[in-house]
Amino acid sequence: MKKYIIILILLLAHFLQAQVPVLSFWNNIRNSSYTQNDEIHIRCETIDLPGLETEMFYSTSSGWGNIEMTNLSELTYEAAIPALPAETQYCRFRTETDTLVGMMPAYQQNDLFPPEDELGFIADDPIGDNLDPESPNLDITGNYFGHSDTRFYAGLTSESGDFPLDVGGLFPITYYFYVTTILNPETVFIDSVVYAMIYCDIPMLMSSGLYKISGTEFSLEVFEMIGSIETEVVDGQLQMACDIETLTGDENFGDWPNITNSIGVEMLTAKYTLPTEFLITDLAKISLQFIDQYEIEPIVNILPEISEMNGTNGGLFTCEYYDENGHFPLTAEVIVDQEVFLLNPQSFDYSGNVIFESVTGSSGWDEATFRFSDNNYEFVEETIINNSGIDDELPIASCTLRNYPNPFNPSTTISFELNFEEIDNIELLIYNLKGQKIQQYSILNGQSSITWNGTDSNDQLVSSGIYFYQLKVDGKPIAKKRCLLLK
Repeated sequence: MKKYIIILILLLAHFLQAQVPVLSFWNNIRNSSYTQNDEIHIRCETIDLPGLETEMFYSTSSGWGNIEMTNLSELTYEAAIPALPAETQYCRFRTETDTLVGMMPAYQQNDLFPPEDELGFIADDPIGDNLDPESPNLDITGNYFGHSDTRFYAGLTSESGDFPLDVGGLFPITYYFYVTTILNPETVFIDSVVYAMIYCDIPMLMSSGLYKISGTEFSLEVFEMIGSIETEVVDGQLQMACDIETLTGDENFGDWPNITNSIGVEMLTAKYTLPTEFLITDLAKISLQFIDQYEIEPIVNILPEISEMNGTNGGLFTCEYYDENGHFPLTAEVIVDQEVFLLNPQSFDYSGNVIFESVTGSSGWDEATFRFSDNNYEFVEETIINNSGIDDELPIASCTLRNYPNPFNPSTTISFELNFEEIDNIELLIYNLKGQKIQQYSILNGQSSITWNGTDSNDQLVSSGIYFYQLKVDGKPIAKKRCLLLK
């Protein structure tokens, strides 16, 4: 009797197709620099739903490690992994729901069979859900997937740990199938064709190979062999591999790589009893395999740069962040009059400038320091002052501050008098019209003036215009004035 189980396979294909536009896994993958304890932080935006788990696998000097990613905020997830500073490090992601696993399969760099590296774990499968309890070899307990530059690899484990091809002695009438179906989720609707690596041996009828399955009825006649496969049982795992070019080169497969660079994979076992009785005995969890991996190249860290710092009287602070290595910052904050606020990125593409902003509500602020670090032990800071409505009158009676000449060219003397006792730390800072600090002087006890020659902290001459100078005592602003450089 012909069984219409091909309809089930197509329904699985339709399910996968329905998920492609909905699921958007692991967006904006990015990493920090190496921290002081040789870790790398990795972040991405992914789906945040009850019961959904995302984990990351990462290469180590002795194989693969894995760690569950934790929710940092809203859709942003993060994991910190041990770094390999001297070599390229590879990462892949896996997200599991009740009905579907989305993952990046394990890349097999050496392109060998059987594979030298472990295959990527898809999911465990319950023991005892096999429809043929007398055949524990058909009870799937786990499934795995991987790829190299030329092959797709599949792995299957069973309750018995072995994978016989028949039962019944010298002239068997019952044969076993171990199947990995593969489909292009972007074209399966067009022609209702799926592909399968099938491990089996029915003399004169069917042998192991890569098959194309068309139509809606399930019988030996609907299997068309289009290529060979490699098979071997390794440590209780049945491993199969097919040639990618043979699969994707078939006229019905569709474009490859496709838009999402993904394939749908479903593993199953089946029993065939002569003359025509088919029975699917167990199904593993469906997976979407995204043929990709995230690579972290060894680097010599270059600290990030901050530019275009701005702050409004209403407390909106913005700046531009650039990291030559493309790292995201582990620390991104603005310190407004000694109160710390987080800065939020407006995009996650760190290959170029990224605007950060913070709405602090700090009206009438005096000073703001933007502070960043891509490794959490080396920091870059830039300070601006609030130039809006600056008052030339002294803010306190215990200090006088002036400069002469004003306007000036090429230099001016900034003098000050302080009526404080036991002052340990006095600084004079000079800012441009944007509020960016361009020069800084430490004042010695007893010193009452400095001469500014119109240069910045890199000894470069600054352009004509209005500049502000501010006196700080023990880190606190005491007085501020303006001056005019004319050339």
